Amino acid sequence: MPRPILSIVTPTREGFSEHWITELLKIKGEVEFILVHPPGMAKYPLEDPRLRQINSPFRGEIIQRMTGLMNGVGTYILTINCDEYLHPDIADIAIQYFTRFPDSWVMRLSKKGFEFGDRASLEASWSNIPSFEQLKICSKSQGNTKLYGEGDYLLEMPIAPVDNKFNPACFFKERKDQNGAHTENFDKKVWKNAMVQEALQDLTKTMVFGDAIKYVPFWCLDRLLGLFIQAKFFESGKIVGHLLPKPEQIRVEDNPPEYKKSKRFYVLAEILLIKRFPQYGYFWNLAIDQVRGIPGRGVEFLARKLSRGDTDTSKVSES
Repeated sequence: MPRPILSIVTPTREGFSEHWITELLKIKGEVEFILVHPPGMAKYPLEDPRLRQINSPFRGEIIQRMTGLMNGVGTYILTINCDEYLHPDIADIAIQYFTRFPDSWVMRLSKKGFEFGDRASLEASWSNIPSFEQLKICSKSQGNTKLYGEGDYLLEMPIAPVDNKFNPACFFKERKDQNGAHTENFDKKVWKNAMVQEALQDLTKTMVFGDAIKYVPFWCLDRLLGLFIQAKFFESGKIVGHLLPKPEQIRVEDNPPEYKKSKRFYVLAEILLIKRFPQYGYFWNLAIDQVRGIPGRGVEFLARKLSRGDTDTSKVSES
């Protein structure tokens, strides 16, 4: 097949639904689907020239997602999970968007969540957005961001203010510099792949600590990569992209009732960001805010253990 317009990367887990992959393959246009399975997992028995299946050398969100991203050859690229559904015209939407905004780095998708198992809503017809030439722009600088959601508007997305100064107040209270129209995260957005590949090469070098450690396993590539790209190519005041108007272009199914979501500890991501970009106070604020929350996380972990009837507190140190 010719070089795809869009690469769609998904780190999988055992037991993902046949319904999900059936809906995924309804996407039209010149796309490639890259499924990255954990080690030893059998490839899905399906023949489709657009489908590539890879087994990651290790299990884990970061290594599986990075493996898929590094293998993506599309002009644009995005990552989703194996319980998230994309508009079937997402490739054409990307073409239209970047044709109008060739200087943008990223197109953020409008998202809508559904209850777990609500198959009817997940399979419902998708609405088309108007021609991009007809869409108006909500601008933070012009003070009209409240118009987003009230009509056919794109919401400007400025670059993350990574050049913010270090704020000692983060030692004592929750940071506030993440608030605003910018984004920290990478997932569920369509990025220019050339920028992503360059950032990934830089990031893999940043993960090396001496001769022994070549890879740091953790669960926070989403924010790490989104901020890494914005720091690597930082331009003060840059509008890096736009949030697309509603109705949604991505549908997210809630986790099963038995799934218990816990807060993730992102400090390893912040350490890598500080190692590569020590000049940006924004990352120091992030790291301090995470470390400040360690006691509270310990209490929450202990409470979860006790609620499950596990009174052996000696196991707390294992987390």
